[in-house]
Amino acid sequence: MSTSDIGHIIYMKAGAPTAFTEAAYETLFTTSPIKINGVVSIGPVGGTNAVIDIPDLESGWVMAAKGAKTGSETAIALREIKGDAGQTAVKAAAVEGEHKLYSFKIVEPDASGEVEYITGIVYNWQRNERSTTSYAGFTFSIRANSDSVVADAP
Repeated sequence: MSTSDIGHIIYMKAGAPTAFTEAAYETLFTTSPIKINGVVSIGPVGGTNAVIDIPDLESGWVMAAKGAKTGSETAIALREIKGDAGQTAVKAAAVEGEHKLYSFKIVEPDASGEVEYITGIVYNWQRNERSTTSYAGFTFSIRANSDSVVADAP
């Protein structure tokens, strides 16, 4: 049986851990993580590999090999909460001209107790459509620069 995603919480920190390990992420998030409130959805986290085609004249097959990995674009939707420190911090990170790294901690609901960490750039801050079928809110994206780290709750 599947579990519900209701109850997820996400935190952010400027910078990257000293290593992409559970211990390094836990150390990074021990001091003043910023909670992002009003989360509506968190898109897929992961990465994709490029495929390198290698033709083989003898067999007539084009063989495939894994190429470089690219971090996923994780889109996050928020409902607007005016004055929320997390939303303010994410917006600033997304609109700044520099390519700074940020780390995120996604806390699973109590039932699983897992935490997933990602590090990458923050970009594409956009306000939702203004219409009779929409709500005041925003979306932004994280592009991971490494594999995520899934760990038991600290």
